[in-house]
Amino acid sequence: MSGSYRMSKIWIKTYVYCCYIGTIFWLALPIVYRDKSLPLACWYPFDYTQPYVYEVVFFLQAVGQIQVAASFASSSGLHMVLCVLISGQYDVLFCSLKNVLATSYVKMGANMSELSYRTLQAEQSISDAEAGQYAYSLEEQTPLQELMQDNIHSDSTQDFSRAFKQCFVHCIQHHRYIVSALKKMERFYSPIWFVKIGEVTFLMCLVAFVSTKSTTANSFMRMVSLGQYLLLVLYELFIICYFADIVYQNSQRCGEALWRSPWQRHLQEVHSDYLFFILNSRRQFQLTAGKITNLNVDRFRGTITTAFSFLTLLQKMDARG
Repeated sequence: MSGSYRMSKIWIKTYVYCCYIGTIFWLALPIVYRDKSLPLACWYPFDYTQPYVYEVVFFLQAVGQIQVAASFASSSGLHMVLCVLISGQYDVLFCSLKNVLATSYVKMGANMSELSYRTLQAEQSISDAEAGQYAYSLEEQTPLQELMQDNIHSDSTQDFSRAFKQCFVHCIQHHRYIVSALKKMERFYSPIWFVKIGEVTFLMCLVAFVSTKSTTANSFMRMVSLGQYLLLVLYELFIICYFADIVYQNSQRCGEALWRSPWQRHLQEVHSDYLFFILNSRRQFQLTAGKITNLNVDRFRGTITTAFSFLTLLQKMDARG
């Protein structure tokens, strides 16, 4: 899990820094122009351009904008971190499934010759050489000598079927735990992302439209500010869709991980359990937005296409008016 922890820290730090940098840039524009403007144009029942009053109002708006940036970063950032950590849990499950027969041998008290390079280890090493087995983790192999030392207290009277059942039930429980966590994520985030996708669609459309209509003297910096805001909105939508797609892809690979084990050594004993698990693991888990549309890279592309379709419609209506 160390790889998924490290990756989640990198992504969340990058996203939070981008949110705060964008907010600070937006707050710095009135200071640079010295035009007594506010970061957020609002109506007040008093003259906020008066000395000391402007500073107080500006400070309150700055605190509010920073809190908004923090709330956006925490909501989408938590979703991103959870997806990365759940992908790390899938990596652990894949490793357990691939080594389920080897773990069964250890539990039943196998000796060094049964675990040596010429027998089980030789067949297991074929799948170990395959690249791209895990999303964020690296598999660490334990030397046989350490396994034998830990194997001293194991029940050597246990037959293979009993040892395999114990190991396989642990993998099934782990898989159920992951699916349960994903269902809770779906129940909490699904209505939020439905509103978010609609919001992002109109925001991209309106920000792009305002950028094309900006004609003031300080329009360049305003366009830069609107541009970075548009990039932040796209970045947020990307991490929502991309990491949901990563979870979806990992949910389909449980059967592949199980086939990487040397199943042919005990085909008669394990074939029913293998087939049962593979058939159930085919029901992949898909995070959605409001139970209406799936969250994936195609949804990200489709949202951008929809936003610019609305932009074209707005420009045509503006040209006619």
